[in-house]
Amino acid sequence: MSFIYIFLSAFLENFIFKQVNKLENRNFHSSILFFISATVLLIVYFSIYTFNPADFSFLYETLFYFQIILELLVFYLYRENYYQNKDNYTMINMFVFSTIYLMPILAFTYNSIFIFNNSLDIKYDSFYEAFIFSLTLFILSLIYYLDKIRNKEIKNFKLLVLLLIVLLHSMYFSVKIIQTYNGFLIYSFIQFIVAIYFFILSNKEPKEISLKKVGLYLAWPFVFIFYVLAANIMAVEFITIFKRVSQILSAMILDRKILKKDTILIFSIVLISLIFYNYKV
Repeated sequence: MSFIYIFLSAFLENFIFKQVNKLENRNFHSSILFFISATVLLIVYFSIYTFNPADFSFLYETLFYFQIILELLVFYLYRENYYQNKDNYTMINMFVFSTIYLMPILAFTYNSIFIFNNSLDIKYDSFYEAFIFSLTLFILSLIYYLDKIRNKEIKNFKLLVLLLIVLLHSMYFSVKIIQTYNGFLIYSFIQFIVAIYFFILSNKEPKEISLKKVGLYLAWPFVFIFYVLAANIMAVEFITIFKRVSQILSAMILDRKILKKDTILIFSIVLISLIFYNYKV
């Protein structure tokens, strides 16, 4: 069920962002997108849960504000990478995809440092078990990208590495805070901050939007609703794997470029992940 939630989240994210990025006033449209998302997530919270002041305790946690910074950095670094490395999108996608094989080692290390209530952690028997899981995913990822990155020039390698580091930490801490606090409520606040960020960036853009676009953007909150639902029932390693795989599969579908070899490798990653999940859970 988690994979279905994550796939739907990734598909909607790819589809809607693809529409927004075509627009000249995309920052303004992005701000509307996130304002709608923040409002809907808040409505979802009050519709499902009884108001409880304790649910707002995350406002007193440093981690919440750290996560906001991470979320803003992700958007900034994505934009900068697509601008500075615009002739090599494959390399950007490879670095983003690298989070799947680095997350098991990061999670193994951080789970012993950071303590989260209700956190769904994989109980690794040792570091070597996490390493073997990561190594297997690395080999499959390398096979997938090997023929795609030959003779590709990178204009800003440091920016790609920084994006990878921020993505890793953003994914890890976002899943943990969703498992610790009310995900709908906390992401309502985060989306509101992101909306303000994009609105500030849109200061020189025309403030124009059609009702048709607003109707489309009403689907955007489901990107986070599905993500929160998945993060509440599965460990961060598998959420990361399923999200990256879903992003590639949804891109294949939307771009109508479904290659047999790529599909086999992607499903091999999913199969090995599911086998490891059933072994450990």
